[in-house]
Amino acid sequence: MGWILFALLIGVPLIEIYLFVKVGGSIGAWPTIALVILTAIAGSIMLRAQGRTALARARDKIERNEPPVTDILDGIGILLAGALLLTPGFLTDILGFSMLLPPVRATLATRIWMQINLRSNLHHRGSGRPGSSKGGDGVIDGDFEHVDSDSDNDFSKRGDKNRPWLQKH
Repeated sequence: MGWILFALLIGVPLIEIYLFVKVGGSIGAWPTIALVILTAIAGSIMLRAQGRTALARARDKIERNEPPVTDILDGIGILLAGALLLTPGFLTDILGFSMLLPPVRATLATRIWMQINLRSNLHHRGSGRPGSSKGGDGVIDGDFEHVDSDSDNDFSKRGDKNRPWLQKH
């Protein structure tokens, strides 16, 4: 993972410099700068609109007591698109605009969700928790004892029947 991050931190700026030189050589320096500024403005407008839509969908789901997992992942994709669009350069703009396409974000969200589930399953494996591979049938073994209502353990006769653990003994 460290090598991938290192390669991105070195490779992306080198690619951006190369593209600036090529585009600047073809259309000139000022049109190249104007193009970078225009893509940032257009991207931020699109970003704001899609961000509001994703936030509204998440709020609707929360009001219906549904988990807004897909909308949160969609929002993460929109946030990533914004970061890429605000970074000067043509490669980052292409990646940022592609992240504004819902199918691209859906694919990324699916992969992120799969990674979260994979890491969660690996983390809990063998812990005896439900869903783990060792002892994870979700059944808790226990004993109980039936107590008559006139016994000393009848909490309804004590002061706080709903919270017996607060009783003074």
